[in-house]
Amino acid sequence: MQKINIDRSWEYLESPLNYIDSVMREKNWIPVDLPHDIAIEKERREENPSGPDEGFTAGCSLFYKKELDFGEEYKDKNIILEFEGIMGISEIFINGFLVKKHFYGYTSFLVDITKYVKIGEKNILIVHVENTHKPSSRWYAGTGIYRHVWLHVGDKVYIKPWEFHITYDILNNEKAIIYPKVILKNTDDKVQNGKLVFEIFSKNNELIKSKEIDFYLDSKEEKEFRTDIELSNFIFWDIENPYLYKIRARVIKNNKEIDTSETEFGIRSISISPEEGLKLNGRPIKLKGGCIHHDHGILGSKSYDRAEERKVEILKNNGFNAVRLAHNPYAPSFLSACDRLGLLVIDEFFDVWTCGKKSYDYHLYFEKCWEEEVESTIKRDFNHPSIIMWSIGNEVTWGSGIDWEREEGYSSIYEWSDKLAKKVKELDPTRFVTSAFCGLSFESINVEDMEEDNIVLLGIWKGNEETKERWGEITKRFFKLLDVAGYNYKIERYAYDRIKYKDRIICGTETFPYTMYDNWKETLENSNVIGDFVWTAIDYLGEAGIGRVSIDREEANNFLGKYPWFLANCGDIDICGEKRPQSYYRDIVWRNRKDPIIFALPPELYGKKLYMRAWSWEPVERIYNFKGYEGKPIRIYIYADADEVELFLNGKSLGRKLSGEKVKFKTIYDITYEPGVLEVIAYKDGKEVGRDRLETTSDPSKLILIPDRKELISYGDLCYVKIIAVDEKGLEVPDADNKITVEVKGSGKLIALGNSDPFFHGSFVSSLGYLYKGKALAVIKSIEEEGEIYIKVSGDMLKSSEEKIYIKKERP
Repeated sequence: MQKINIDRSWEYLESPLNYIDSVMREKNWIPVDLPHDIAIEKERREENPSGPDEGFTAGCSLFYKKELDFGEEYKDKNIILEFEGIMGISEIFINGFLVKKHFYGYTSFLVDITKYVKIGEKNILIVHVENTHKPSSRWYAGTGIYRHVWLHVGDKVYIKPWEFHITYDILNNEKAIIYPKVILKNTDDKVQNGKLVFEIFSKNNELIKSKEIDFYLDSKEEKEFRTDIELSNFIFWDIENPYLYKIRARVIKNNKEIDTSETEFGIRSISISPEEGLKLNGRPIKLKGGCIHHDHGILGSKSYDRAEERKVEILKNNGFNAVRLAHNPYAPSFLSACDRLGLLVIDEFFDVWTCGKKSYDYHLYFEKCWEEEVESTIKRDFNHPSIIMWSIGNEVTWGSGIDWEREEGYSSIYEWSDKLAKKVKELDPTRFVTSAFCGLSFESINVEDMEEDNIVLLGIWKGNEETKERWGEITKRFFKLLDVAGYNYKIERYAYDRIKYKDRIICGTETFPYTMYDNWKETLENSNVIGDFVWTAIDYLGEAGIGRVSIDREEANNFLGKYPWFLANCGDIDICGEKRPQSYYRDIVWRNRKDPIIFALPPELYGKKLYMRAWSWEPVERIYNFKGYEGKPIRIYIYADADEVELFLNGKSLGRKLSGEKVKFKTIYDITYEPGVLEVIAYKDGKEVGRDRLETTSDPSKLILIPDRKELISYGDLCYVKIIAVDEKGLEVPDADNKITVEVKGSGKLIALGNSDPFFHGSFVSSLGYLYKGKALAVIKSIEEEGEIYIKVSGDMLKSSEEKIYIKKERP
């Protein structure tokens, strides 16, 4: 079928009205292009019932409207709408007729509107989104049509959307058999017959192989057609060389092409065993993984293709080779970026099953809708080589009435685990199935357990021997039909369970950032553990303050932060794409960085008791500007993979100290603050192997702009512009907090402006903002076919800066 994007020229109306006739008569519609997330535009308030889970954002009810013109060329055509994602309970109306209800904000769905369409007249598409009742999520979800919308148009015989799937057998390193499969649908009253032609193309779009088969369909019949194509001298898809083939299916009748469909695929092998772990194309690999949520920071949940691609780029550039999609299916463009760039994926379906974690979350609809959601997701995503594992759920024992001392409550959990695993394997026998299991509630941990090296971790992990055995037996039944046991925060069990459950293959589906060294060490030392996934790789909106550090014991007892907390504050990377201290430390642990790096603990925290959440990181900063603290003590942290490090202050040595694995790559100096230059030299075997420098800056004098790209394509492409304050020497000023204004003229539009302040105040959709730790981020969208975009950023007491971006029809 022809696939047409219809993101442009919509209107929306925020309204509690529920009679569709009244809605269609409304006059106060506001123009909007998709994707759209109204929640990010609304004011955050402490009293909002979403609470810290959703970042104190507001829910609402709204309607979208679009006019669709179907001329005579659409007569006798089949017309199907595809919604990639609508956050909230959605209802789809065509010309006043309700044609579909959908209850899960993270899954795509198809709507056949053929019989409701009026040929030669204006057709009115109305989408009602209900997301008023809060809290409905444990993190920021957004509200609205936040992903793409497509129109599929086909003849009387067409290939059904999401029904063109590719499997293969790898005979050896040079030969593979490709099995393309399609489902053809005949909507005519007459028998239809003809040819199906399959064509395989190289990455450079050169035709490699083709094959033709006959098809025959009775009236109103849909039927599967499958063939095999031998491919010699093929190229494996791998994380280092993510080679993609394209395959096209053409429906031919009377020597005329009446329908076509194409998809990309990659050829790769995956295997697992307790003895050898995970192998990709026969090569052992440990998953260097991170969990992420679906939001895009200052964009909210709006899913632009470039936003999805950029997120994958950030993960790859920071050493990750795998990502876990927490805790729901993602946009197709994110998965396509993983395919192109070589990032392995654990694709997860649900955060809840029949028992909820929040009053209005998906547990209210799960029992009725789960099968449809699993089926639509697997069919949609089947051909992505990046996906190696499906996860049927995350910590689904929360709130399920389970008694750890008895079997009470567990039977239904076991049944659902079996039911979902069977369904997934029926739909896709080519991939592994897992589920992330935890089973202990973090809310029950008191701050009294958060002492020094204990910081809540032992309280969660250890328990007594009886509990240890009980947990093992419960999970034995839960994991019965799963290929991989997902362990959330259970690294102390890896070696124990390798002996206790010899056939169990484990993946650390969530681990704490602060125990990063131990997480990776245990992963490497246990062959039954295939990887480690930190919570989280990229910071996110909502679940506010889960990674905060407190100096107040009573405040630290709260699981989440109080208003005005907005961000989770636990990611390796902040919401603007910048590395946080723990990301630099991960570079050291993963041996991706040779030079040492210096951080300073703010002097106002020196000597104070720090109460750290399990997801916290020591509150150090890449800064040496501490005016007013001259002559006072300060603590310096050095992360280094070396035998020793030597710290210098203004050229004077402060001595050498032990570094490397013996101190888990962290060395601490307590010094007296003196403005100037800190420099560290790292040594191995007595020889210098790297150095780093941290310098006191003067006041900020100007702004510099760093766009991630200078050329965009038409309509809806994005440019991310870093805004950085520098002093007169050109040094970044990491404590600058000046107010800024962004002006955009020409063929683009400012769609977001913000920073990574975890208490962010203001609006992400305003042209007025402020610097946080010397930086901000602006996102510019192309709004015309061709042209130029002019960007100017000015700030209080700062010299302004300008940039020009070009728009071209084709991708540069």
